[in-house]
Amino acid sequence: MKVITKIILFIIIFSLAFWLLRILDHGKLIIAELRDLGGIPWLYSAIGLIFSILAAFTIQKEWEHWNELVESIKEELDALREVWLRSRYLTKDTEGKVLECIKNYLSLIQEEWPIMEQGKRSEAGEKILDLLRNVIVRSTEETGKLSLLPLFNELIRNRNRRLYQCGSHIPYILKNTLTFAGILFIFLSLFIGVRNPWIDYIFTVSIGVLAFTIYIVIDDLDNPFRPGAWHLSPKEYQILFDGIKNDGTIK
Repeated sequence: MKVITKIILFIIIFSLAFWLLRILDHGKLIIAELRDLGGIPWLYSAIGLIFSILAAFTIQKEWEHWNELVESIKEELDALREVWLRSRYLTKDTEGKVLECIKNYLSLIQEEWPIMEQGKRSEAGEKILDLLRNVIVRSTEETGKLSLLPLFNELIRNRNRRLYQCGSHIPYILKNTLTFAGILFIFLSLFIGVRNPWIDYIFTVSIGVLAFTIYIVIDDLDNPFRPGAWHLSPKEYQILFDGIKNDGTIK
């Protein structure tokens, strides 16, 4: 579901709750003089402050996590692309073996993309990389050239980074606390009323939408492989796979 659709549904539900509470008892349940509220506004402000601090630190951490994941994927692809290009300078037999391993590895990543957020290592992926390692090491021993070995090490390093970042999520206790604080903040905003119902509605729904949008941002950043406002797809891996397939080097 798109973000705008989620927000529209939230506004509809929130608006129904808002006007229902205002209709009850002709608004006497909600509308009160400021001097009669005592310390309630300060308590509500404290809840808002707690929610804001939690959200700010969480978004900052999740944004760093997102950038690390994107960077690891980009550098993994760069290493694979460079291995592919440099393999042209090897013997035809070795070149064919290297490209076959790369193609199998790229195909495997696309197949396993939906479950990648678990951060688990694939046995099939390890076997493909072992084959590629053997081909590169033997090629290095035969030619005395080390051009592919550093690239392979770079590939492994970024693959490990990607797997680590894929399995890294917000701790459950923090996410549950943030969710509870957000719900509390939105729910209690319904009970802060002013005399003018339309001004009351505009400010109250704005608070609710803002808190809900912040939660959506955090949830999307914490689940980068789930369709949402921010999500990663295997598109770049497919582009590289097609480039190798259409290169004409493998008959």
